[in-house]
Amino acid sequence: MKWLIGWIGILCITVVIVFFVKNQNKENANVLPATTANVTSIPTPTLALKQSIVIEVEKIPTRISWTIVNPEQVELYSNLKEEQLSEQIKVNKSCQILVNGGFYSKENTHLGLFINNFEVISKSITSSLLNGFLWINDDNILIASNPPDAKVRIAIQSGPLLFKDSEPLLLKINNDEPSRRIVAAITKDNKLIFLAFYRDSAEYEGPMLGLLPEIINSFEKQTNIEIVDAINLDGGGASVFITNNVRLNEFEHIGSYFCVK
Repeated sequence: MKWLIGWIGILCITVVIVFFVKNQNKENANVLPATTANVTSIPTPTLALKQSIVIEVEKIPTRISWTIVNPEQVELYSNLKEEQLSEQIKVNKSCQILVNGGFYSKENTHLGLFINNFEVISKSITSSLLNGFLWINDDNILIASNPPDAKVRIAIQSGPLLFKDSEPLLLKINNDEPSRRIVAAITKDNKLIFLAFYRDSAEYEGPMLGLLPEIINSFEKQTNIEIVDAINLDGGGASVFITNNVRLNEFEHIGSYFCVK
C-alpha cells in the first residue's frame, strides 16, 4: 500500500512539472532573444525622400536629389567676405532653397565671371575646366560656352559643361575622384533645375565627375525630366543643397550661393 501511495505521489509531482514547463515555453514563444531583435542585416532608410532616386554607379548606390525652380525667383550672392554657414544664410536671406554656386581660389576669389544684380564682381577667365556660363535675366535662363554679351541680372562661370542641346558631353577629367556633385541645368520647359549626386552612407562622396553626363542621362530616363543644358557647380565639402526635402550642409565655407525665395 505504501508503495502505491509513493507512486501516486511521484506521478502527481511529474504532472505538475510537465504543466509548469509547457506554460514556461508558451510564455517564451513570443519573445525574441535581445541579440536577434537588435540586429538588422539590411539597413533601411528611415524616410523616403521626395524628388529623389537611387541608381547604381559602378555598383555603388548613388542618390540623386533635385529641385525645379522658377528663374525669376533665383538670386545669386557672394559669400567670400562673410564666409557664413548655410544655416545662417538660409535664415538671413529667407531662402526656401539654398544651393552653392561656382568655384573659388585659395586666395578666396571667384574663379571666373560673377555678376550679382547687374554688377560685375569678377570677370570671365579662359579655362578648359570652367568652360561654361550660367546666367539669368528676367525669366530667361541660359547655360552656354560663352559669357553673356549684354547686361544680365545674375551670371556665374563654372564647369565643366555636362549637357548641350539635350545631348551628354564626353568628358576627359585629369585626377578625377569620387565626390558629392552639384549641378545646375535647364529643363525642356525652360525651368532651372538643381541636382545633387551623393551617397547616403557618406554624403560628401559621390560619383566621378567624368561620369556625370552618363548619370544625368539615366536620371532623364527614370524621371522623364528632359535636360537641355547642364553645368557642374562646386562640389564636395564646399557644397550645399538645402530644399524642403533634403539638407546637405557644407564642410567648409561656400564661395557663393543661389537663393530661391
